[in-house]
Amino acid sequence: MELFIDTANIDEIREIARWGVIRGVTTNPKIFAKEGVDLRTRVEEILEIVSGPLSVEVTTNDPAEMIIEAQKLAAWSKHIVVKLPMSPAGLEAASVLKNKGIKTNVTAIMTVNQAMLAASAGATYASIFYSRISDLGHDGLDVIRQSAQLFKQSNFTTKIIVGSIRLLTQINDAALAGADIITVPYKFFPALAYHPQTELTIQEFLNAWQGTKTLA
Repeated sequence: MELFIDTANIDEIREIARWGVIRGVTTNPKIFAKEGVDLRTRVEEILEIVSGPLSVEVTTNDPAEMIIEAQKLAAWSKHIVVKLPMSPAGLEAASVLKNKGIKTNVTAIMTVNQAMLAASAGATYASIFYSRISDLGHDGLDVIRQSAQLFKQSNFTTKIIVGSIRLLTQINDAALAGADIITVPYKFFPALAYHPQTELTIQEFLNAWQGTKTLA
C-alpha cells in the first residue's frame, strides 16, 4: 500500500515529501484552479519534488479530444498519468491510450461495476471516491473491498486508488480493505503522525536527559 498526496500546492507537496512517505501526487482541474498557476509550470515544479506518478486530468468529455490532450500531457514527462472520467468516452480513451503506452487513471468511480469497467479497459489506476459514495447513502468501504477482491480474482493489473478522504479513520479503513494507494489531502498528514501520548513520552525522555552528560 502506498500514500499519494492530493494537492497541487507546491508548499504542501514539498513539506510532506521531506517526510519520505509519499510516492505520488494526484490532482484535478478544481485543485489546479485553486492554485491560479500555469498548468505546465506547476507540473514541472511538482515533478522536481516527487518523481513518482503525477495524475493530471483531461478537460474535455469528447473521447477524440481526450486522446489528443492525453498525448500532449504524457509528452511532458514519463511520470505523468492522464486522468480520465469514468464514462463511456473515458473508457474508450483509456483503451486507446493503453495501446499507445500512456498511463491512465479512470476517476470518480462510485461502484464495483465502474471499477471493473476501468480495469477491463486497461486503466493503470482506478480511483474510487470513498466519501462521495457515502454521500449517496452507500457503503464506500464495501465498494473498495469488493473491487479489490474482484481485481485479485480477475488478475487485473489496474491499481486501486482511494480518494475523497474526509476523515482520518477512512485512511486506515481503506488500507485494510485492500486499496493499493490512498491519496490523502495535506491536512491529514500531520494528524497521521500525531498522538498526544507519543508527544508526552518523547518530552519525558528529553526532560530526563536534561542535566546529564551531553553526547560526544
